[in-house]
Amino acid sequence: MTWWQWVLMWLALAVSAVAYLGWRVWRLWAPLKQLGQEVVVAQDRLSQVEARIVELDQQLHCVDDLAVLQDPAELRRRRADLKSRHRADRAARRKSHRPDWAHHVEW
Repeated sequence: MTWWQWVLMWLALAVSAVAYLGWRVWRLWAPLKQLGQEVVVAQDRLSQVEARIVELDQQLHCVDDLAVLQDPAELRRRRADLKSRHRADRAARRKSHRPDWAHHVEW
């Protein structure tokens, strides 16, 4: 083989390698675009979660505010008070929505 045949052979190998790599990149383009869109969505969700964490962190002033570290009897009493308050509010709302002829009826 002469030197120009070697050059042509190496040139053909290089062109076929570039064509093969181009074909592979072309097939990967659509999945890479979808991956980019998913990354953008994930970044948005992460920023929302981080904002919520900061908001909750500002609400929690000290570790003693955690319900796990408080007295269970006090928490039960507060829950019972809150529950009775909600029941009274609900009864008042229900009474205000009753027709006039049914105000004497207790639910």
